[in-house]
This record gives sequence, C-alpha cells and structure tokens, in this order.
Amino acid sequence: MPHFLFTVDVRVIDTNTLIYLTPETFWPPKIPGFISLHAPVYGFLISHGNHHIVFDLGVRTDWQNYAPNLRSLIEATTTITPGSDVASVLDTDSSTLNIRSSDIQAVIWSNNHFDNIGDIIKFLSNTELMVGSGELTFHRGDKTALKIGRFDAFDFFGDGSFYLLDAPGHTTGHICALARTTADPPSFVFIGADACYYMGVLRPSEYSPLPKTLTLATEKSKPMCNEAYQGTEKGTSAVDGMMLQTLTIGQAPNAPFFEVAKNSLFADPNAAIDTVRKIQELDAAESVFILLAYNLSRRGQKPLFPKSINTWRADDLRVKTRWLFCRDFENPLQESDI
Repeated sequence: MPHFLFTVDVRVIDTNTLIYLTPETFWPPKIPGFISLHAPVYGFLISHGNHHIVFDLGVRTDWQNYAPNLRSLIEATTTITPGSDVASVLDTDSSTLNIRSSDIQAVIWSNNHFDNIGDIIKFLSNTELMVGSGELTFHRGDKTALKIGRFDAFDFFGDGSFYLLDAPGHTTGHICALARTTADPPSFVFIGADACYYMGVLRPSEYSPLPKTLTLATEKSKPMCNEAYQGTEKGTSAVDGMMLQTLTIGQAPNAPFFEVAKNSLFADPNAAIDTVRKIQELDAAESVFILLAYNLSRRGQKPLFPKSINTWRADDLRVKTRWLFCRDFENPLQESDI
C-alpha cells in the first residue's frame, strides 16, 4: 500500500439498531446449532481535519414508511429492532467532540440498500451524496490506475488518507473503504460494508488459518461451558482449534466456516466471492484492521463514537478481537458428534 503521512480519524457510530440475520439466508452452508443473530449496523464518521464525511447511514427509524413492496421484502427476510439514526447520534452527543450533522460535507453510501441509506433528509440540503461506482471513477482495466491490493481504488482526499474501493458483488456499484489511521508505522481500518455479512465468511483463509488454540474473551452474561471452550484466566476461554476445524468448509484449517450466499442478496455472487478473496488478502497484513457493517462479536470490544478507533493497533484490538466470532460456535460443537 502507498506510504503517505496524512491520516483521518475514524469513529464507529452504533445507532443501537439491530437486524436479525439468519445464517441459511445470509451466509450458507447451514451449520446445525448455529443460531441466528441480532446484529448491529454501523455507520462511520471520517474526519480529515475540519472536513467530515459519513460512510453509510444504517437503517432509518421509520423504515415502515418505505414503499409497500420494499417493506414487504424487509418483513419477509429480517426483523428490525429500531434504535436511533446517525444524524441524531451526532446532534445529541454531549462530549467535547462537537461534530454535528450540519458539519457533514458528504455522505457516502456503500450501496443503495435500505440498511445503508438511512435518512439523508436529516442532513443539510447541501450535503454531497455519493454512492458506489456510479459516482466514482475507478478506471477499471487501466494498468496505471490506483490499486490497493487487488482493489481498484479512489483517493478521496487526494493525499492517501482515505480510499474508496471498488468491491462489486453485493450490488454492481458496492464499495468498501480503507482509512489510514496512523502514518508511522502505517496502520489502516478497512470498512467492509456489505461485502459479506459475517466474519466466518472471511476467516479462516489461506492467509489467516485457524490457530490450534484460540484465547477468547467471554461474555459476562454467557459463560462458555462446552468442552472445546476451557476456561483460562478470568474472562477468557481457550478454544480448541481442531474441534472448530470440523465446522469449516471441507474441515480444513485454511477454509472459512461459511461462503457468500448465492441468492438475491448478492447481485453477482461470483464478483462477491472475488471481493471476499481480495479482503482476505488485505486481512493478512498486520497493519490492517477489518470491520464489517454487521459485526456483533466486536460490539463492546472496540471504542465507539465519540471515541476514535485510530489507536486500534496500540490497543492490540486486531489480536484481541480477531477470532471473537468463534464464540458463536459453542452450540454447534455441542450438537456435533465430537
């Protein structure tokens, strides 16, 4: 990745809205005992000096007022637990940050689906709206075009601090983002948007194989009791990677637990699969911290707005949270023949 000295501040906005995700719909194959999840939907405040943009707005609070056909589709595929909205989170913040919805110069939609577009009307009328490759020039196929890994990239501020990445599959114009959070040593936050819906689609991989033993922070309200999850120091469990491996595709240590759904959720499943592979390649770099829009396992483990996530590397968040999603496999292991 190019080396530059400019950075942005990244803040993860949790509106406390939850979307109900069923594995068989969002990330096959079905693993017996793997339950559905009520997952948060994040937005991201990107600050470049006094220039502020928001990447994705999540779900609007009055989603029932969408057109009848869209409302019916939502009701048929998921359940929404409404919270607030990005603009309201900004405007009611009582910290000293003092960034309001009126300070947002641009809103970027990773795609134009209901769970990303939020309510743009709550921002000022002169707020610029950008969505996918329809608004951006990625120069596909041009050998001189900017590349981040294998992604075609667009340098948003022109100084290497924030890139938009062409990541088709979920939709034709779907985009991800890469934010430079420190300059020396360089570190980045990768914003995966809807490239996939669950970390188990990305990991394990040939670049990030399943460890023989995983040490996971446990949830205070849900102690782990399966024999594969042996308690170690207070608040952690040591997980047998060999037992988890029996749940991966092909029971291989370098194969993910799930794959991209080949249904209407992805306009081009083959392109989505290639996008996932590109993310897996970036995921191999210790300087990159991957965030997906629907990341339940890291909720409560990473700083949320108004705090910045820029210190993720110094705080060792990549190591501490990398395999946290494996807590979701306690029930499947109990139901297996292991």
